[in-house]
Amino acid sequence: MDKKIYGRVSESLPATIVNEDGVELHVIAVDTTGDGVNVLCDFYQRDAIVPGGNFLVGGRPVQLSISLTLPDGEGQDAPFRAKCHIAFLRRLSKERCMIGMRYVDVESQSLNRLVRYLKKSAGLNEAHWPI
Repeated sequence: MDKKIYGRVSESLPATIVNEDGVELHVIAVDTTGDGVNVLCDFYQRDAIVPGGNFLVGGRPVQLSISLTLPDGEGQDAPFRAKCHIAFLRRLSKERCMIGMRYVDVESQSLNRLVRYLKKSAGLNEAHWPI
């Protein structure tokens, strides 16, 4: 999905990341696009998400699961789940950092929810949606 079509939604949403060891971490998703999401976390969480700051482990990209709830603008919440790889890691302050995650596998229902959320957030009229 092209983020240029739907843009970026900079709404802060609670999210849960599950690392490869099954550890759940509660973070804040701050930028959601059609191809990925950026999350804010502390350094403890960063180390659990990206061990040693390495995006590759054993020659393959670190894979994580993320789940968050996308508001639909009509008082309903839509769960979103995806598997992701790390795209970037950026230190923001002494205690905070941002991790960019790119979707590699999105459940079909979650993809539909994401498209709906991005389109509504962009103010696109549902009658004119191509999908």
